[in-house]
Amino acid sequence: MDFPSPALKEQYQDAGNYRQRTAVIARFRTNRHSWHRWVFDQFDFARESSILELGCGPGTLWKQNLDRTPATATIVLSDFSAGMLRDCARNLGHYVSRFRFCQIDGAILPFREHSFDNVIANLMLYHLPDHASALRDIRRVLAPHGALYAATIGRRHMREVWDAVHSILEIPSLLDAAELFGLETGYEQLQEVFRQVEIRRFENSLRVTEVQPLVDYFTSIKPYIVAPPERLAALREYFERLIAQRGELLIPLDTGMFIARN
Repeated sequence: MDFPSPALKEQYQDAGNYRQRTAVIARFRTNRHSWHRWVFDQFDFARESSILELGCGPGTLWKQNLDRTPATATIVLSDFSAGMLRDCARNLGHYVSRFRFCQIDGAILPFREHSFDNVIANLMLYHLPDHASALRDIRRVLAPHGALYAATIGRRHMREVWDAVHSILEIPSLLDAAELFGLETGYEQLQEVFRQVEIRRFENSLRVTEVQPLVDYFTSIKPYIVAPPERLAALREYFERLIAQRGELLIPLDTGMFIARN
């Protein structure tokens, strides 16, 4: 399997689709502590750390945590998408000089052994075609004392809603990220490569009271989700009916992080 695939390139050609989905989560989340602040809570960086992020996207992790990003750290933000890196640099604004940028294929890292104290992979390892090979390469570039911080989703993540989307839009089931590298499946994969692995979970859900943002969430997952207008109208009617019956649509999120050490 080639990486990135044409579909993945289209989905992440820039930050537009990503921002559309994260705006829905930010608006309707029940946990007032944001995901990106929680992710940063898990890090244990020394002041002089060398840090590589794989799949940095628009840099939201760093934008939301500039107040506690070590000024003396060497931070390399990488992505396969030039558009994402451009949007990331814009998002960081006046602080952009604190970071380095690198357009790379996350499946094959162009760095020497022991180049980084920490590697971050925030909701992206399930995109890679060969997880075992990618994890071995991450271990190779980590220092002997280094840590991988790998955030991902679990099997319960928006499950009821995803089942309805597949059924109503009459689209085949997508490759399930949670099955590829998720909270239930990633532990054993990491144990094959790293000496020590732990898992931490982030409790959150969505309390949705409006239909259109939820429809927008799924239409942003193009080209994986493409449906004719009548199918989208049926999906909208389904969400409207549920919200009318329940007063709101409570959608469990299932997210967390693995911390793996050499």
